[in-house]
Amino acid sequence: MGMSTDSRHRTSVYFEVVLSITHLVGFITVCLNGYFFNTYRNGLGWPDRKLIKENALMGKRGDQLHAFLMFLGFIYFQGEALLAYRVYRYNAKMVSKLLHTVLHIGAIGLGATALVVIITATNYLGYDNFTSVHSWLGVCLLAVYLVQFSFGFFTFLCPCTPGSYRARLMPVHRAVGVSCLIVACVQCVLGFANMLLEDAPDCLGDLSCANRIEYVGGFSALFIVLYTLLVLALVIPVPWRREKTPDELK
Repeated sequence: MGMSTDSRHRTSVYFEVVLSITHLVGFITVCLNGYFFNTYRNGLGWPDRKLIKENALMGKRGDQLHAFLMFLGFIYFQGEALLAYRVYRYNAKMVSKLLHTVLHIGAIGLGATALVVIITATNYLGYDNFTSVHSWLGVCLLAVYLVQFSFGFFTFLCPCTPGSYRARLMPVHRAVGVSCLIVACVQCVLGFANMLLEDAPDCLGDLSCANRIEYVGGFSALFIVLYTLLVLALVIPVPWRREKTPDELK
């Protein structure tokens, strides 16, 4: 049996409330991480060979830019891409598809740039690349993300795939997308742990940093987890999935 009118109304109200909270948390998360990464150590900036060698003990110039771009691409852009089918649930499906695609392209571009940044900075210091679990998880995440995007582009955006075939593959596409967001969240937490525990300034230990940056860093990581959980809470429940518009049912 279908949902009653009252149940549909309550479900819609709950959805709108959670969606509004999610977008507010997402905005705060971007602001917190932008401030933190631009204030901590050398701030945001492209790797510079001279500055890196002069400030090796302060962290590679590029660490913060790498971290911020990865967060922006694989947490915020990916989260908003997953929400595209929820936010525009009453519009033509092509609107959601195009926004979903554009946001994923942006996430891939930011992720690829972040990878170039950290490799460049590491090379300037003469260190080996890809020597940690964090780095290998990041490369695997980017590879799976590229395969997932290519699969989705040719299967769901291009009109050449039969509808029955798309219907059978949609659950797999959804599951991989949700898994990528979860792994990206874990990666961000690992990255924060590496940044705050390895060669950290003394002020982090006694909570005496200027501008209370140690608290900003902690809240930045917590809000990343909170935003991820809210996105998952919106995209997983079946009642909140996008329904076909009247034009699509004709």
